[in-house]
Amino acid sequence: MPSDVALLTRAIEESMAHLSPWMEWARHEPISDAQRLEWLRTCRGHFDLGSDYTYGIFDKDEHVLLGSAGLKLSTSVDERELGYWLHVDHTGKGLALEAALALTRVAFDLESVACVDIRVDPANQRSARVAQKLGCEGPLLDPLSQSTPEGKRDMHVYTLTRVRYAASPARTVAIEAYDVLDRPLRAV
Repeated sequence: MPSDVALLTRAIEESMAHLSPWMEWARHEPISDAQRLEWLRTCRGHFDLGSDYTYGIFDKDEHVLLGSAGLKLSTSVDERELGYWLHVDHTGKGLALEAALALTRVAFDLESVACVDIRVDPANQRSARVAQKLGCEGPLLDPLSQSTPEGKRDMHVYTLTRVRYAASPARTVAIEAYDVLDRPLRAV
C-alpha cells in the first residue's frame, strides 16, 4: 500500500548490500520518498487492474516489512513470473519459500495460468533452492537476458507447469484471497 512507503524504504536501505547483487532495481537505489510513493501507487494500480500483483511480507503486527513477493504478467497471457526478496535480517527462515508457495497457488488456482517462471541469477543459490522446492523444472539458461550497468548477464529460468503443479507442495498450501474490494474470493 502507498502508506507503507517508510517501511519499504527502511527495509531496502538496511538490505542494500544483500539485495544489490541480485535485484536489478536495487542498483537504482537510493530513490526519493516521492519516487517510492509513485512506485507503490503504480503497484497498487496494477494490482487493482489485475495485471501484476505485488505483496508486502510483514511481521504479524504489520510494523516491520520483512520483504516483498509478486506475480507479474509474463510474455504470454497465461504465464506469470514469480519474484521475491527479503530484508537481510529475515533470510534463511523459510519466508521466501512460504511466499512462493502461496503465490504459486494463487497463480494456478485463481489465475488459471499454464505456468509460472522464476528467473534467478546463476550464482543465487538461495533463490534457486526456492524454485527447486516448488518443484520447478530447470534451470534453463537465458543468455544475456538481464541488463546491468556493466552490460548484460545470463539468467536461469525455472518453470512450474500446470502438470508439475499437481505434485507441487504449493497445491496444498492454505491461503485466503481477496479481490480489490476486500471481498473473499472462492475458497482455495
